[in-house]
Amino acid sequence: MYVNPRWRRRLLWTVGAVGAVGVLAVGAAGWYYSGLVIDPVHTPEYPLEVTAVRGDEVTLKGGADTASPGTYGLTWADGNALLGPAVASDAGTVTRKVARVLRGDLRPGVRAYLDRWLWGHAEPSAAGVPYTDVTVPSALGGFPAWRTEGTSPTWVIAVHGRNANPAEALRVLPVFHSLGMPVLGITYRNDVGAPASPDGKLHLGATEWEDVAAAIAYARSHGATGVVLYGWSMGGGIVPMTVRSLPDAPIRGMILDSPVIDWRAPIALGARQMGVPGFLVSVGEWVVERRTGLSFDDLDQVRHARDFKTPALIFVDADDATVPVEPALAFAKARPDLVTLVRTTGGGHTGSWNADPARYERELRSFVSSL
Repeated sequence: MYVNPRWRRRLLWTVGAVGAVGVLAVGAAGWYYSGLVIDPVHTPEYPLEVTAVRGDEVTLKGGADTASPGTYGLTWADGNALLGPAVASDAGTVTRKVARVLRGDLRPGVRAYLDRWLWGHAEPSAAGVPYTDVTVPSALGGFPAWRTEGTSPTWVIAVHGRNANPAEALRVLPVFHSLGMPVLGITYRNDVGAPASPDGKLHLGATEWEDVAAAIAYARSHGATGVVLYGWSMGGGIVPMTVRSLPDAPIRGMILDSPVIDWRAPIALGARQMGVPGFLVSVGEWVVERRTGLSFDDLDQVRHARDFKTPALIFVDADDATVPVEPALAFAKARPDLVTLVRTTGGGHTGSWNADPARYERELRSFVSSL
């Protein structure tokens, strides 16, 4: 069939233009999605609304976890309260007991969030533990931190999760204080008040481990002969990277709570929750690697499970809707000689303590005593 050369050129040009627009659109979407993974965000969110306060009960509207069993805080812009169990739920609201209002005015109309840390962005004194503000020196500059009192030569270094802060460790401070173990609650690059990374992006543990290394050096220079690294969420991914990168450091053990053992899993889960097409997840991961220089294969601790020699205590919760538990289970299965696995239900992401504080603290004491 004869095709006019002029029309052929127009067709080829149109196909090429459409293809180019498609590539640009996919690239732009991948760039946007990559930013959701590696851009630091420090703006607090308050998804819950207080609709009623009656005596020692508060009714909350919104959120997906307000009925979670266990012990939680309720934190709003200028206040904080400790909550007891849920006592009723109806038509999108949940009513919980209020154990104590610590500060601020708990009233209808307040916007808040369910606080697994209990005390919001507080200091160790909120948990009744004496502490000192310190600065951890590093090649990037000084990192703000705090250090609790203790006489043990083994320190705990607490590594918080993505876009969080050292207050994430407050729940467990009384345990280590009772054992005489100092806790160093650190910040790392791109935290509020801390030095930024050279590119201003999160590297998901690929470079943040260097800040934990600086904290280990600080602890040793102040009398520590050994350390236990304790990480939550992304911090639970930074800790294994530190252990792998410092094979000769005196790291006695690692404690991981809802850890990111393989970053591909939470990225894929987040994409499904947002309705992002599967092919864009791969594009986004590729863009993340190009923008930061990190390698998802290198961050996959299951792939490197045989490299570990350090005992580990790992907490996972079956209702974690942020970080899938399967990689942590695979890591534990690969290294049963090193890993003590504790599984809880109902606590959600980093909520194993909240679901069952007594059991959680027993496991902490048993693990630390065994090191």
